[in-house]
Parts: sequence; structure tokens; C-alpha cells
Amino acid sequence: MTYQNPKIKIHVAAPDVTRASQTIFGLDTETIIKAMMGDEEATTHLADYANMTTKARRNIKPVLKQAFSIYDGTKDINQAVLYLLKSAAKNGGQIVQMKGQGLVLNKQWMNFLEQQKQKVTNDLTEVDVKHAQQMNLLTAQHQVNLRLGEITYRDKLTKMGNSAQQKLAAMQSQADKEYEAARLAAIQRDGSQANLGAIPQRTLPSSVGGGFNLSGITGAIGGFFRGVGNFFGRLIRSL
Repeated sequence: MTYQNPKIKIHVAAPDVTRASQTIFGLDTETIIKAMMGDEEATTHLADYANMTTKARRNIKPVLKQAFSIYDGTKDINQAVLYLLKSAAKNGGQIVQMKGQGLVLNKQWMNFLEQQKQKVTNDLTEVDVKHAQQMNLLTAQHQVNLRLGEITYRDKLTKMGNSAQQKLAAMQSQADKEYEAARLAAIQRDGSQANLGAIPQRTLPSSVGGGFNLSGITGAIGGFFRGVGNFFGRLIRSL
């Protein structure tokens, strides 16, 4: 009689559940039966799996507590961050607004300073212009007076004839006095700022020759008035 190898028969059949068990738990019925039969490989697999599960079961409570703490802490932290962000948005907007107002205020202040600076510059320029006008008018007056006096002196020389020589010295003395008086007046008026170089100093000829005649005097008068016209033209353009 021939005997078959002994084999345990499994009469419980639930193929769908078996597949689900393998999918969910990572175990199939065949591996479990092999381990029951003493199969070392299957037994090793089950033992490792069981030890891992037992270890996990021991750590379930502290792990869950830590996980819950992480979840709750993360929630609280994010809520706090959200509160901070809301506060930052509110207060930051006000700060940005104040910063903008500060920039506007600073710009207004700088514009005010620039306006004051420009005003002072304009005032100083106006004072300088008025001073220059006064100096030009005084200088023009001196030049006109002295040149008119020179023409008068030259005319007198023609009329005086032989006696003109004696009067030249007196005229030069008078011209020198007028020059000194003009210098003194300028110094009394402007002190160290007096423009003494602008005051013309007239020097008369030391002797009378035959060159002084009526046509010469006429030419001198015409040249003088042309010079005066040019001078006042430059003066007016400078104002």
C-alpha cells in the first residue's frame, strides 16, 4: 500500500478575506501554516513581524502622546503666527503710513529750507545789485563831472592864451582836490570796501602849446560825449 505525504487539509475557504488579509496585514494563510509546521523561514518571518508589532504596541501610548502634542503644538503655533501676522499687517500698515507721512514732512521741511536759502540768496543778490547800481551811478557822476570840468578847462585854455600856463597849475591842484575829495567820499561811504580804482584821476597838461585850437576842442567834446554815451549804455545793460 502506497501512502501519500501527510498534509493538513484546510477546509475553511474564504479567498476574498484571505487576499484582504494579505493586503492589509502583509500575511497570507500559507505562511502561517508553514510556520505552524515548523518551517524556519516562515517562522523567522512571523517572529520578526510579531516582535516588531509587540514593540510598536509598547510604544503606542508615548508615540501617540508625542504625536498629539506635535499636532496640538503645531496648531497653536500656527494660530499664534496667524495672530502675529494679523497684528503685523495692521500695525505694519500704520507704520508704513506714518513712514510715508514722515517722508512727506521731511520733504516739506527740505523744501522750506531750500526756499529760505533761495530767499536769502535773492535778498543778498538784490543788495549787491543795488550797491553796484549806486557805485556805478556815483562813478558815472564823478566821471561826467570831471570830464565836463576838463572840457571847461580846455576851453578856458583857448580863451586865456598866454595866461593859461599860470592857471594850469591851479586847475591841476583843483583836479587833485576833487580826486582826493572823491576818494575820501568813497572811503567814508564804503570803508575798506570802497572801489578807489573806479575813481578817475585827471592829469592836465603841464604846458600849453599851439595844438589847442577851436577844432581840437570841438573834437574833444564830441569824443567825450560819445564816451559818455558808451559808458551809460554799458551801465544800463549791467542793471
